[in-house]
Amino acid sequence: MRNRTAWNTAALVGAAMAGKLPRYDEFFPVEVEAERSTPQTAEQLEVALRALAASWGALPPAVG
Repeated sequence: MRNRTAWNTAALVGAAMAGKLPRYDEFFPVEVEAERSTPQTAEQLEVALRALAASWGALPPAVG
């Protein structure tokens, strides 16, 4: 893995020095302003937290 990373780094540096590496902006264009989202409702938050708790092995609360 380290050898692959070193090789990729060397290849990119070589391409940059030779002027053949596209500019960063061409690969990763600046994104337009992100859409504004609304805050989660209490119900959405509770569902998400229960799912998270279940994935961690929590037991559902006892009914009664």
